[in-house]
Amino acid sequence: MPSQSTSARLLSIHRLISLVFCLLISWSLWTGLLAFYADFVRPWMMPGLAEAAGRPIPTAVEALRAVASRHAVGLDWTMMAPTPLRDFFIFSGRFGEGAPLTNLIVNPAVDVMAQWNSVLTDSLFRRIHTDLLLPKPYGRFLMGLAGILIVLLVGTGLFIHGKVIVEAWSWRRRSRLIDLSDAHKRFGFWLIPYLFLMGLSGGILGLKVASQPLDALLQAGGSPKAARALLSDDGDEAMVPGRSVTAIVPDSLSLCLDRFAEGFPDSRIGRLQRQGDRLMVEGIPRGRLTWAGEGAGSLRAYCSLADATIATVRDSRDGGQGGGWGGVVESALRPLHYARFGGAGTVLVYCLLGVLCLWIVDSGMKLLWLRSAKDEGRPQDRLTLSRRLFYANNALYLLVPLLLLADNLMTGATHGGVVLAASGAAVLFYLLPWLDRSRPVVERAALLVLALAYAGLPLLRLALHPAAPWLGATAVMVVDATALLTAGWLTAVALSRQRQERAVSREEAA
Repeated sequence: MPSQSTSARLLSIHRLISLVFCLLISWSLWTGLLAFYADFVRPWMMPGLAEAAGRPIPTAVEALRAVASRHAVGLDWTMMAPTPLRDFFIFSGRFGEGAPLTNLIVNPAVDVMAQWNSVLTDSLFRRIHTDLLLPKPYGRFLMGLAGILIVLLVGTGLFIHGKVIVEAWSWRRRSRLIDLSDAHKRFGFWLIPYLFLMGLSGGILGLKVASQPLDALLQAGGSPKAARALLSDDGDEAMVPGRSVTAIVPDSLSLCLDRFAEGFPDSRIGRLQRQGDRLMVEGIPRGRLTWAGEGAGSLRAYCSLADATIATVRDSRDGGQGGGWGGVVESALRPLHYARFGGAGTVLVYCLLGVLCLWIVDSGMKLLWLRSAKDEGRPQDRLTLSRRLFYANNALYLLVPLLLLADNLMTGATHGGVVLAASGAAVLFYLLPWLDRSRPVVERAALLVLALAYAGLPLLRLALHPAAPWLGATAVMVVDATALLTAGWLTAVALSRQRQERAVSREEAA
């Protein structure tokens, strides 16, 4: 147990981080939660992917030929293999000289070939989570900092509430403040392993990615153009377009894959990358927690497409630049942070833990406001600026996903103007003091409207895609259940507020 003075200092640090960085931490948790959820949203919106659930997955060669038959694919491309959560390949390449990089979802078995970033969490929330829509080095640095701040919050909170280890399973029910304080400390204690894992791994990964462009910017004397030149992997040669499907997917490519499988029977292919006449095959040894294509931790073989000979094989554990066990550990942080191991159950557990972490942030802020009001002798329900901002932030958590889900389901795209307009209106609704009197009435009605809208999402999907499967596709059932549970929770909150207002009115009348 720390001394009283030490506890006071730690509490000051804890409060400072909470008040200054609460929105940054909250958004890092929320957008990360939605990134986990993305793997369920795609099949829910795309009937073809829902139909693919449980079917045999085509081979990489079949997927490549499907892409090459529809697009002018060059001889430089990358393709990620399916995972237990994704029944499709992800192809990345340029369709023509000077064309932008395009990422496609590909599954020829159900004739699916769509933009990877057309789904809400890829087009918006993933970028918010990784770089806050800022230029990459600065945004990544801030999000890496958010991860470190989460670790500091957990550490200072653990030392401040030292008795929570002993009292982790006890519960006092005396007042609103004590109940909230106990719930905050208990759930915070139980979530320590998850919070440390997510905060530390996210902080390390974010700061590592940001360090390279920031270092290049310093070397270039602050010139963004010179920094981009230092970081660019593009050579002087123009991209060579493929003349036919056979040129893009020669027979030697299949032989390269067969020889890799023969040489490493205990590995699965994670990524393919073609550069001219050379094919890189990246494999993940089974039973090893590593991430293909993201640094160390995977097997990497280089095969010549001229004669299908495997010339070079590298295992990151063997050392070298970025290798060794340190590299393996670094690579293992990615699947741990992004829940890219196991199956649907792992992602659902991560989503549930993420929701609990958001509640920890929310309850912590409420505790600060209640205690400040008590110390200053002012009404507990008085709206300070930080409280207004946080309420507006929570309103966005309900409004924005609904808009994006409905927009993507109906149009297949995200209309940013609609989202920004609705978000701006919600923020102003809480910031403008002259709306304080009408806000409770509007909130009560808005909760019921949002509940009906969330409950209507499964029905909207049924109307738009009546032939799509509803049972047997885990992703579809998860999204439908989430929408219905959210609708039920919003209805319960609205009814609870109505009962509280009636009780207050009866007390005032008496």
